[in-house]
Amino acid sequence: MEPLADVAAEKKAMRRAFIARRDAMSPGDRARRTERLVERLAALPEYRAARSVLATMSIGSEWGTRGFLERARREGKTLVLPRVAKDPPRLEIHAVADLEHDLVPGVWDIPEPDPARCPRVTLAEVDLAWVPALAVDAGRYRLGYGAGYFDGLLAGRGMRPYCVCALPAEFHVAQLPREAHDIPVDLALSDGP
Repeated sequence: MEPLADVAAEKKAMRRAFIARRDAMSPGDRARRTERLVERLAALPEYRAARSVLATMSIGSEWGTRGFLERARREGKTLVLPRVAKDPPRLEIHAVADLEHDLVPGVWDIPEPDPARCPRVTLAEVDLAWVPALAVDAGRYRLGYGAGYFDGLLAGRGMRPYCVCALPAEFHVAQLPREAHDIPVDLALSDGP
C-alpha cells in the first residue's frame, strides 16, 4: 500500500493534469460535450423518477451544470445546491427555487444558495446527485478538487441519493489513487457510446 503522502502527491499531480486537459478544450467542444452528458443524465431511469436533483453551479472551464439544472426545473424537479458552511467547514445543501435570484457568491466565488432564502434539506431528501469530479475510475471512485467537501457530504449516506459522476470519456481512467475517506458513486457516466 502506498504511503499517504505519496497518494496525496499523486492526486495533486493528477488534478493539475486533468484541469489542464479540460482547460485546453475549446469552449464550443466543452459545451457540446456537456450537452451530451446532460442528455445521458436525463435518460437515466433514476433521473426520470427523481423528484429532486443535486448539482453544483459550475465555474470557469467546468462542465456546465446550468443547463442540467434548468432542465430539471422545467421538468418539475426540486433543485438542490450545496453551500460551504463554516465551523467546521462542510457542505450543507439547500432547495433553490430561482437560479437567478436565490444564489450568492460563495467560497471561490462559486454561486451557492442564500441560506436566508433557501431552505436547508437533508441528503436523504435528494433523489439524484450529479457529483462533481475531475476524473472517475472503473471502481466509480472520483478525483475531486482536494478539499474533501463532497466525500464528507456523502459519507454515511444510505441508498439516497443516487450519485452519478458524468464526465467526458477521456476523464474516465482505469484506477485513481484512493484514500480511506474516498466514497464511490453509484454510476460513472461518459459522453461516449
